[in-house]
Amino acid sequence: MSRFVSGPAAFIPALILPTVLLAGCLKVNVPEGAFLYPDARIAAEKIDLPVGGPFPAGSLDLSVTSADGRTVAATRAPGDQPPGAQRALVLFCGGNMFRRSSAGAATVRRLSAFGDVIVFDYPGYGGTPGPASFLRFRAAGEAVADQARDLARAEGRRLIAWGHSLGGPVCAEVARRASADALVLEATTPDARSAVMSAVGPMRLFARINIAPALQEVDVVRSLDGYDGRVVVLEAGKDDVLPARLSRLLEQRLRAEDIDVVRLAFPAAGHSDIKTQPDFVPRVSTALSN
Repeated sequence: MSRFVSGPAAFIPALILPTVLLAGCLKVNVPEGAFLYPDARIAAEKIDLPVGGPFPAGSLDLSVTSADGRTVAATRAPGDQPPGAQRALVLFCGGNMFRRSSAGAATVRRLSAFGDVIVFDYPGYGGTPGPASFLRFRAAGEAVADQARDLARAEGRRLIAWGHSLGGPVCAEVARRASADALVLEATTPDARSAVMSAVGPMRLFARINIAPALQEVDVVRSLDGYDGRVVVLEAGKDDVLPARLSRLLEQRLRAEDIDVVRLAFPAAGHSDIKTQPDFVPRVSTALSN
């Protein structure tokens, strides 16, 4: 079994649990690829991603090139704001199955209350050529962040980096690089090791777990070294992919580093449901404005 625990937005590979259960005291390796779902894997495993709706009128595809020369597919969509209003520019980093073609329009719709929204495809996903790796994800995110920062400054907008699930660690790098005014970390984890250990649970006492070097570099707090903007952690109370305790742990670690952090708990939300909660917009708006 190699599907993730809970659908397209999940972060933890379900393969870890049965491997550990069978391993006893044996060594268990967690490869980087277990966390990634590029197009080739989607096709090989016959996974049907939902077909998303169209982007709103006025949306524009951006011309972005990463440091390795790769063209990054990105789209900017207008927010739900009155003409002439200078709202924020939100740069969204999606989860491990996120693609503009399947979840882009819905994400834009749910974040449009905060301003214009930029979404992009990771290498190996949708419109951005592969191969997929965390290093290349970061390179793509940094390239889009550079353009988003320039756009925000030219238009006099605040820049908000917003990472969901796997996108949390990606957007932490983005926020620091672009000096974003704020960073939202939605249903994510402090680091890859914490996520793996949470998935393994008590069985970690009976197995030696080796995490791939690339995964060991996935660390939100370390990525935010030197960042002086606000961080808003969104916790999903019914998250069965990245449990709520990981959001609380993330807040604790950020606070220990004297980072300005606010945690908002949404008790009824699952891993991908925070943005659909009735109090989502007012609570997040308050946290971002204070």
